[in-house]
Amino acid sequence: MTLAVEDIINEALRAGGVPMRIADIYEGSEAAKIALEIYGQARDELIVDPVHDWSFPRRTAGLTLLKGPPPAGGFNLTQYWTSLYPAPGFLFEYAYPSDCLDLRAITEPPSQMPDCDPIPQPWRVDNDPTPIISGGVATGPAAKVIMCQVNQAVAIYMAQVTDPNEWDTLFHTTLVASLAQKFARAFGADANTIKSLSEETTMAGNAADLIRG
Repeated sequence: MTLAVEDIINEALRAGGVPMRIADIYEGSEAAKIALEIYGQARDELIVDPVHDWSFPRRTAGLTLLKGPPPAGGFNLTQYWTSLYPAPGFLFEYAYPSDCLDLRAITEPPSQMPDCDPIPQPWRVDNDPTPIISGGVATGPAAKVIMCQVNQAVAIYMAQVTDPNEWDTLFHTTLVASLAQKFARAFGADANTIKSLSEETTMAGNAADLIRG
């Protein structure tokens, strides 16, 4: 069975005791409007939650170099730092992956002898107003970037996975429980109902952690 976003939302509305259903998340109904406000953020927050550490959104990918390294010998009185180079203190600047929700680690690329225990390297996420280098000039628009000391860096991160058919079953269950609580609160459920749904959300999350070990 192929799942759509609307299936997840309707399942959560039902679980939250809300007597409404949607056919299209963009249809403009009251339920659809509230779903648009809640759904995407709830999904992404659960994906990056370090307590669960889901496997389906984890990505390992080489990064796109934007700037670096500094000139041989570093900067001095005749070779000043400019925006053509990474921020002071870093050798390389890379583009932030477009689907990255949470960067977990930067590692060196594998060599001829495979490294079965890669060591995470220091890194920092910045916003660079001039990330594009062309013809010896640094230009914008501003972009989120990764600074580090690694040549040909490899990133490990949690990606934004919007297709419900790619989710783990346990993620599906936990997200529905979380959304049910949020929908119940948004539609004015009583305190006892919200408390009960909150407990179900916690139980769903604990079950997911227990089964995955």
